[in-house]
Amino acid sequence: MGVYLTERPRLRLIGLRIETVLSETREQRMIPRLQEAFRERVSEVTGSVHLPVTYGVFIDPPDYNPDTDPFTWIAGVEAEPRAEAPEGMVEFELPAAAYAVLEYSGDIDRAGRTYDELYRWIQDSEFEQAGTYGFEMYPSDYSGEERRTADFLLHFPVRRKRPEQG
Repeated sequence: MGVYLTERPRLRLIGLRIETVLSETREQRMIPRLQEAFRERVSEVTGSVHLPVTYGVFIDPPDYNPDTDPFTWIAGVEAEPRAEAPEGMVEFELPAAAYAVLEYSGDIDRAGRTYDELYRWIQDSEFEQAGTYGFEMYPSDYSGEERRTADFLLHFPVRRKRPEQG
């Protein structure tokens, strides 16, 4: 399946958060370790909805340089408006937006090409990125052993490019 567009409503998440550099997360498997830690604690989130669906959210700083800049990753689950974050967890809200979406299936640790493909699609389309964040939506719960056959939907917020001003 290729890239498609979808509108998504605002989404409130509760989960675990880290700040890391891309090279560090690759070498030390920071994101997989965070997601495994969240998987072990997801039952603590009272008021979670739509399980087993979970999320991996990245938040890049402006003018992000993947070789040097730290970024934030949140492993979380959708939660009801009044649900409180358990100790050590954070709340995060994904805004309502239009998203370019690309499906990935395979070894979740080799999903970098999917990011590249979605970035290229946006650059070649009539859209542009509408934020410095995005997310992976996992339709099922994956243990460390199951990560080799995982599926997820990669979402980047987009808006139509503005006409060139001359």
